[in-house]
Amino acid sequence: MPLLPAFFGSLNWPSDNWLRSRQAVRWFLAAVVLVLAITPIWLGSTDPARMPFAIRVPLTLVVMAGTLALFFLWLGMWRYWARLDSSTRMTKRLWFGVLLFGFWYGSCLYYFLLYRPQVRRAATAER
Repeated sequence: MPLLPAFFGSLNWPSDNWLRSRQAVRWFLAAVVLVLAITPIWLGSTDPARMPFAIRVPLTLVVMAGTLALFFLWLGMWRYWARLDSSTRMTKRLWFGVLLFGFWYGSCLYYFLLYRPQVRRAATAER
């Protein structure tokens, strides 16, 4: 399985089952961590120009990875919401607004409050 499954190709996920896998939960958690790590830079509270070169280079790599993770997380949570979310109709409507207007931060909330618990419940039910 590729590093970011079919993300750079046609933006098709390998399958909906992959979104329910333990591997997907880990990848999305890593994406959440990267998104939250680059937030101070995106908001301008950290100025990379004032940092030494030895810190700026790794920071640039983290920001680049975080930017890719941002889209990976946002699209993945939308895909899960549209195809696999087993919430009530009203809950899905609420999360639609959070995902639409919250962008990747809404996706971080969705990951922790809905996606991860649902995937864990489904994995427990399958055992």
